[in-house]
Parts: sequence; structure tokens; C-alpha cells
Amino acid sequence: MPISKDRVTYYYDSDVGSVYFGPNHPMKPHRLCMTHHLVMAYKLHEKLEVYRPRRVYPAEMTSFHSEDYIDFLNKITPDNQEE
Repeated sequence: MPISKDRVTYYYDSDVGSVYFGPNHPMKPHRLCMTHHLVMAYKLHEKLEVYRPRRVYPAEMTSFHSEDYIDFLNKITPDNQEE
């Protein structure tokens, strides 16, 4: 089988490690940080197209989510999630 010359695209933002989604949420930012450290340590980034995703605005997110959901995300905090 011939080796593909296509490159894998890798998106990473170091700010993701500073977000806490709560104990029951499946997203574990520390795992993303650990994975990134492994990518760097093994020099895998040299074989990847590496990008830092840009922040999106709430209006852009409505292309994929309802306005009610975006409004909810803007208002929810760990302190008020049980309300």
C-alpha cells in the first residue's frame, strides 16, 4: 500500500485546559492538554497541519445551534446549573 502524502489537520488551543465542565461532563480538558504534550514530545506536529482555532461569535454559532441554546450557554455557570 503506497504511503499517502496527505497531512492530518490538528487543531489545538491551549486555553481549553482552563475550562471546567463539571464532574459529570464527558469533556475532560486535561486529557486534551496531555494529548497535546504527547504530540509535541513525539514531534508528531512536524507531520501535521497545526492550527489554532479562532473564537467564534454567538451569531456564528446559530448556524449550528438554536438561538435559545446559545443564550442558555451564555448564561449558565457552575453556580446556577441546578436552577
